[in-house]
Amino acid sequence: MSYRPSPAAHVHTPVDVSLLSLSDRACLRLLEYARVCTASQLATLVYPSLRTALRRTRKLALQNLVTRESLPAERGGIPLAYRLSSSGRRRIHLNAYRSPGLITTRHSLDGVEFVASLVRHDPGLVQLWWPEWLILGYDWGVKPDHLVVIDTGEASAVILVEVDESTERPPVIRDRLRSYAKLFENHQVGWHLLWVANSRERLARLRQIAGPTKDAMLSGRCWGVAIGDVSDRGADAEVLAIGAGLEPRPLRGIATDPKARRSDYEVGSAAWIRLLANGGREDIGPLWHGVERQPTEPVPLAAVIDSVVEEPAQPAAIETRATSMSPPETAPAFDLEDMTSLELAVLITARHRTVRQALKAASLLADRREWPDLERATDMLCRSYEPAEQRLGLHLIRRYQAADPTMHRAVARGYYRVGLQVNKPI
Repeated sequence: MSYRPSPAAHVHTPVDVSLLSLSDRACLRLLEYARVCTASQLATLVYPSLRTALRRTRKLALQNLVTRESLPAERGGIPLAYRLSSSGRRRIHLNAYRSPGLITTRHSLDGVEFVASLVRHDPGLVQLWWPEWLILGYDWGVKPDHLVVIDTGEASAVILVEVDESTERPPVIRDRLRSYAKLFENHQVGWHLLWVANSRERLARLRQIAGPTKDAMLSGRCWGVAIGDVSDRGADAEVLAIGAGLEPRPLRGIATDPKARRSDYEVGSAAWIRLLANGGREDIGPLWHGVERQPTEPVPLAAVIDSVVEEPAQPAAIETRATSMSPPETAPAFDLEDMTSLELAVLITARHRTVRQALKAASLLADRREWPDLERATDMLCRSYEPAEQRLGLHLIRRYQAADPTMHRAVARGYYRVGLQVNKPI
């Protein structure tokens, strides 16, 4: 007996786009924004999970709002890419758009993957994302593939992204470098160029093509990174200087402008999804040049640790407790030694714990050799916007760095998040 699919499965049910859910409308606008996305990218930027993204995009496809295209097989699977269908573009009042070839599709997907990876690993870092078609109105003499604004809480950067799929010839790349150098003459602070290569081998080739750049405008402002590293590590991915002999640094480390570039619509946030669903645009006024941050005075680490040391018990109270013959009416206090490693890690970052409790919990985790839990806890402390918490995280990292060689990754992340130099002592 042969299988025959139900005719109802191929019937396109017309639906008023305004009646779709907020996330579905944001999905359609995102596909207009980026031209093409995968399900995992939609799950990061719009939907709460991959399962939801697959279910909702299937429904949008049945409603003839999106189309699904097969990509080359990877690791035994056949991934799908999603686009707005011609009917979908017409129903949200957009002009027709011709579907590009495979190389252009991969170029677009790598650009979206760069932004989605930063959002997935470091929520709140990306303040603005503009693809190429939104930048066309600016007469810069060069058109980057994407414009991304990041703010780490201590520093910020405007990043012009060039996605490289190993198709550009060396003369074209050198011409683009000269155009960016001319652009940076008018944007000397906080603006950077980042080449996102499709492989580490291509990144090495880009550095070879650029050679030792003689233009001072590009010195320390032209970087390169492999898209695979960004997918795996987000803003902790290592970027290499192009045209200069600078040391590698984390991607977040290229944010060196002390001015704030904060937006009310951080990419991937609920406010951004709501703005996207309604077809709005961000206010880019304060993002170009940045605004002065609120000054915060550094707090010495010794003061942080000593500021919450518990008061010693009064002698009279001790004598009263010692001579009391009545049994205690309440259960004894829970000892930190009885807590699991996960509970200790949570205690280190708890809001109402004392610094002494955090130091004791970290010591117990070190005694148990639970380095991953300790590393995650210190990383969360360094992510805090409170200087006292940041310095406590750095103190714990340096304290146990010698005991665990893998903690050097936390050292690098911690210093860049707090805005200090790696080789500067606490």
